[in-house]
Amino acid sequence: GSVVRAAKHRFGSRILRHLLKVCPPHQFSKIAASLLEQAEKLACHSFGNLVLQCLMKFGTERHRYQLARCVEQNVTAICRLGFGGAFIETTMTYAASEDQLWIARACAQDAKVMLALCKTRLGHTCALLVLETLQGHERQHACVKLAEHLESLRASSNGILVADFLETECDVLCSEVRGH
Repeated sequence: GSVVRAAKHRFGSRILRHLLKVCPPHQFSKIAASLLEQAEKLACHSFGNLVLQCLMKFGTERHRYQLARCVEQNVTAICRLGFGGAFIETTMTYAASEDQLWIARACAQDAKVMLALCKTRLGHTCALLVLETLQGHERQHACVKLAEHLESLRASSNGILVADFLETECDVLCSEVRGH
């Protein structure tokens, strides 16, 4: 109750982020448990997601695993938000490598999700991380789907960075396909 309310408050979230950095393990685990119970809602909240990012950085392997599953299962809702890309990027950065791949696959599964990430200030670097995490056919498929929107990406101040990556990456992928 009160931990989740604090996480959603402008100043309360700052206090919780500080506590997650410095409090002893027995207190940390109680705070983490309260946050994880409401992770889906907090992930989509402007201040709550910042607290979850802090939990991702300072939490245990189990906390990181639970947050990775939360992102994987709620990627569409999280990506609709302007700050969602930052939360996903932090989660991918601190997650185990297999969890990074699952999150990347969840993001790339929906071209609209990826396109939304590409065009936001806090999402375009996340979109690049997703593309870099995917390998082989999965990366090629995601790049081709996004490349269909190159004009739209070029018209966006954030999307232009992704468009540059796609033009380079698509050339490499096409030459690999021709070479085989």
